[in-house]
Amino acid sequence: MNLEKEWKSLEKSYKKEGVSMKVNHVEVNSKVINYLSVKANKETNLTLVFIHGAPGRANDFSKYLQHPKLREKANLLSIERLGYGSNHGVEEDSIAIHAEAIEAVLQDWDKVSHQKQEYILIGHSYGGPIAAYTTIDSNSEIRYLILLAPAMSADLEPMKWYSRWAQAKIIYKILPTSFQVATDEKANHKNALKLVEDKWKLIKVPTVIVHGKKDGLVPFENMNFVRENWESPLDSLILEDKGHIFPFTDSDIVVDLLLDKS
Repeated sequence: MNLEKEWKSLEKSYKKEGVSMKVNHVEVNSKVINYLSVKANKETNLTLVFIHGAPGRANDFSKYLQHPKLREKANLLSIERLGYGSNHGVEEDSIAIHAEAIEAVLQDWDKVSHQKQEYILIGHSYGGPIAAYTTIDSNSEIRYLILLAPAMSADLEPMKWYSRWAQAKIIYKILPTSFQVATDEKANHKNALKLVEDKWKLIKVPTVIVHGKKDGLVPFENMNFVRENWESPLDSLILEDKGHIFPFTDSDIVVDLLLDKS
């Protein structure tokens, strides 16, 4: 009920900005996945899909969903990953199951749009491997895969001191639900990534990876890992002076990239 009120409030906040946004819901395997949708200003079969990291929420990408130039080019979706707004409070450590949820959204949006869409998937941080895995067995038309500071390599996955601290029972109980989920997810990242490492060579979708050299959360070396494990066409953009959250502090970098690929 609280989430329903949150969705209504969120829709109203977009309306105040002159943007018609709708929160959609689709069910897969008894789990409800929520996603924000903004239709393009003119009819199009291109849709940009944003997938957040850990922690994160769909509205983290509000700048993009409200961006006038992007709305001229494409429909815009932002997905609440399992454990956050979707299937709230229940952590899901399988990248394959996260990808299944993303695919369910794409199939649902095809129906909502009344025409087959072409998609560009944009994954930030841990949303990166989930976006990548989605492309492998997808029945959707995926034009590009955009990886923003993605956490792709199990061997490069750091376990920060504060992650261990947050796992302590006393501390864990007082954390907000989304941070509990992120803490559980972080503890399982390494194993989850290791399970899918041999799948990356199966990706056929043209890919762009963008990473900042001053990323203190997801090591920049993930870019080399992607270069070594991708057989699909791959472009890379190195940001010399940017950290992990550049998609939100320097959104023009990503907007320009998306306009170029749209």
